[in-house]
Amino acid sequence: MAKGFPLKMRARFSKAGKKDIVHKSLKKMSDVERLELSEERLEKVVDEIAGEIEEIEHIKNIERSKKEFSFLQGKPTELALQDFVGAAFGAMFFTVTQEVWELSAKLQLLNILALVILGFSLGFLLIYFSRRRKFVSTQVFRTSFVRGIEVYIISFLTSFIFVSIFGTASGAEVFKQVVVITLPSVVSAATADLLFY
Repeated sequence: MAKGFPLKMRARFSKAGKKDIVHKSLKKMSDVERLELSEERLEKVVDEIAGEIEEIEHIKNIERSKKEFSFLQGKPTELALQDFVGAAFGAMFFTVTQEVWELSAKLQLLNILALVILGFSLGFLLIYFSRRRKFVSTQVFRTSFVRGIEVYIISFLTSFIFVSIFGTASGAEVFKQVVVITLPSVVSAATADLLFY
């Protein structure tokens, strides 16, 4: 074997190795470019999915508000029946209590207004915190306020029905008694809303 042969072959192998290294590095560069392109595509897809999720949540919120407040629009709903049952649970025990009759007979106008404000506030706060616990939204305060009005009206009517059925008061005393009984009715109906919403 000639002495120069291994030296020539070494040079050829090193050239081939350099070509392979250059080819491999170019291949890696193209892989990096492909990864960058795929990352851009993924970012676009993620943005599209986020937009679709926001649209779906918006539609759900609209449907939920239509379902919730349809009683105020003149359409009874399952939610209104739930409020009635919750209010009835609170009203039935206080309508037949003699202490409530005696207490309501002594109430003045200022006391009645304070009870109305207290009853509405308790109902609103129970509903507001139950909604806020489920989802945080800019609409929570407004929808909870409207829902609080709805719960108070249903509780007031339920209390009136119970006072009328049992005949525990007559004349102006009916209104006073209904206001007193509405307080526990609102708390009961709002708690049912908290549990089943």
